[in-house]
Amino acid sequence: MKGLIKMIKEYIDKDNKKYYEIKNHYIGKDIFTGREKRISRKGFRTKREAENYCIKLKGEFLEVGFKSNQDYTFQDVYDLWLIQYKRKVKDTTYYTNTKYFEQHILAFFSNIKVKDIKLVICQKFIDKLAKTFKKSTIQRYRTLVNMVLDYAIKLEIITTNYMKYTDIPRQVEKSKENYYSKHELLEFLELVKNNFSFDIYCMFRVLAFTGIRRGELCALTWKDFDFKNKTLTINKNMTFTKGGYKISETKTKASNRVIYLDNETVDILKQFRKESTFLPLDTSVFNLTTQKINYYSKIIYDKLPNLKKVSVHGFRHTHATLLYESGVNIKDISNRLGHSNIKTTLDVYTHLTEDKKKDVTEKFSKFMSM
Repeated sequence: MKGLIKMIKEYIDKDNKKYYEIKNHYIGKDIFTGREKRISRKGFRTKREAENYCIKLKGEFLEVGFKSNQDYTFQDVYDLWLIQYKRKVKDTTYYTNTKYFEQHILAFFSNIKVKDIKLVICQKFIDKLAKTFKKSTIQRYRTLVNMVLDYAIKLEIITTNYMKYTDIPRQVEKSKENYYSKHELLEFLELVKNNFSFDIYCMFRVLAFTGIRRGELCALTWKDFDFKNKTLTINKNMTFTKGGYKISETKTKASNRVIYLDNETVDILKQFRKESTFLPLDTSVFNLTTQKINYYSKIIYDKLPNLKKVSVHGFRHTHATLLYESGVNIKDISNRLGHSNIKTTLDVYTHLTEDKKKDVTEKFSKFMSM
């Protein structure tokens, strides 16, 4: 009680009336965050009234912790959720998703009390994203917010996660195709071969003729190639975390795969290997980072401005598209790309199935007119 008395001070207000105030009185630590709770309040008519107020809050703290369900902000719950989330996922996933939170989610939700995050606020967030991002990106942001709000439900702070009831606005799809046709790809490779170093040509040849991811390309060593059996084994990935680039396991279990190579790609790689004869088999093939690949892509398009531009990832799209056009079924394309299931392939390459639907209609129409 002595400590409490010290924190209660007498003061005179502007009307020359005597009141009591509580100044910076410690009542405990939050049971979730470990943060101290201190209270300050003015306007008590008697010292006893101020003491009773402190005792009441202290009792509430001992029962449920100082922060009531009414007080938790999104940032508070996010901080708690992040601790357990980090233990569950890979470093790369943790790093990538915290960036997503920092870039857009926390800027919008951070200071909003969780109890106030109703459907209208959640929909406002989705609508804001829809002005800038495509549907798949919006879905990713929505999934991340869902995880935090679901965690708030586990903590019994709220009972409903309204983000799950939001709708993604219909968007007009951009017409830009981020992949090459057969003719466009061959033109690209021929121009790169004639205007840039052989290693840059080999790099883009492998991307376009295997469909591997950028990180998988960067992680390749010579022992991953079996020239006798004409195969490439994918079993690792280069990722970027807060600590920098590192070689880690592949993106998913399905990403571990063996890809058969065409004869010309094998011959090109054999020629490139001759230039690295004295390097051990576990040496990096291209000595790359994902950032460096992006740089090479930029200098190619800067030097050859008349070329159709696609992103580095667009060569993976190109490979899938050309496989499909050559008659390979979606299931085999999915396996070659290292997707976890065929649904992923269908979601990413919807333009393939749309083209197929048109082809079916044309064939049916032609048949009926015979």
